[in-house]
Amino acid sequence: MFARVLLLLATIATPVGAAPADRDIAFWRAIVAARYVPPAGEDVTVLTSELAEMLASADPERRDDIAYSTLANWIYQRKIITGAALGSLTDRLVANLTNGVGERGTDGIFRRSFSALTLAAIAARDNADPVLDVAAWHRVEEAALAYFAAEQDLRGYDADKGWMHSAAHTADLLKFLGRSRHLDTAGQARFLAAIGTKLTTAPVVFTHGEDERMARALLSIVNRTDFDRAAFAAWLTKTKPTVAAKPAVDQLSAIQNWKNALAKLEVLLSNEPSPSETSVEARTALRAALKQLF
Repeated sequence: MFARVLLLLATIATPVGAAPADRDIAFWRAIVAARYVPPAGEDVTVLTSELAEMLASADPERRDDIAYSTLANWIYQRKIITGAALGSLTDRLVANLTNGVGERGTDGIFRRSFSALTLAAIAARDNADPVLDVAAWHRVEEAALAYFAAEQDLRGYDADKGWMHSAAHTADLLKFLGRSRHLDTAGQARFLAAIGTKLTTAPVVFTHGEDERMARALLSIVNRTDFDRAAFAAWLTKTKPTVAAKPAVDQLSAIQNWKNALAKLEVLLSNEPSPSETSVEARTALRAALKQLF
């Protein structure tokens, strides 16, 4: 079966440098079917550029099943995007985060959101196999935090176009950045503030798992060996939304998002098989905060 797939790849391979529109979707489907083995004779750098452009597609197969899945495999599992190509891809994805940011209801969300998700794969790669120097890492960190704050299109899923999920995808990026050797205690505070702000200022109640993804980003901070316990406890207190006796709709959304994310984090912490001392302390502070919410 695998040999037949490789034969199909060879028969449909297109010349190096062909534009994305020149490649039939069968070309990309064959790569996926071959467990992401690049076709013989193809330039991976060219293919990477084409896949990066496909992240903007409104077609969920091209965007999710082909572009993101292939890039994630080549970045993290196979590690075949390296050196200058990886640096160029990182710069391109960072630039994509500002492309049309502030818009709502347009297909531009796909480029931004899936660029954030692909950057998460690069951050995960860097944690396992260092590829980003401190300056490059901080450029990604700054871009991620800026994008998290600026993105206004918070749609989760569309029946025809699939996942948009900007809040979840950016939370995934923060999750892997939160595990980095480059993050210091000041950075922890920036991450906590960014997540707290998103939860308490979003004009919607998150209903597509975004709260859990943010909880996992918080978990990355809690599980650090240099975890700032006092800062975390203070963050829980100062970030809690205020709800008036006759609350506005945005106040109700804020308190619900805050409650949901903290509850998810408590579940994640309670399921840790061998919790550290800092994890236990974080859970104690978290439970005290949750007690006031229920």
